[in-house]
Amino acid sequence: MPLQWSNKDVVDVSGGCGAKFTVQIVSEQFEGKRLLERHRMVNAALTEEMKEIHALSITKALTPNQWQQQQQSEKSQAVA
Repeated sequence: MPLQWSNKDVVDVSGGCGAKFTVQIVSEQFEGKRLLERHRMVNAALTEEMKEIHALSITKALTPNQWQQQQQSEKSQAVA
């Protein structure tokens, strides 16, 4: 089954040449999976793209519940 996400953020950090990216991704399919398994799922979903990318940094691979908790925490810290 292809990786499906509810939220993703991909940033080119190579200075515009498209060789290095960071990614944050939220997927229900991460539920019950350890971080390494989540990263493997992302890499598998990007197999073709990885042929042309020099470096990929998966900064966050979260479940929707984890994402929501993080967003609430960030809002609370911003208000404090």
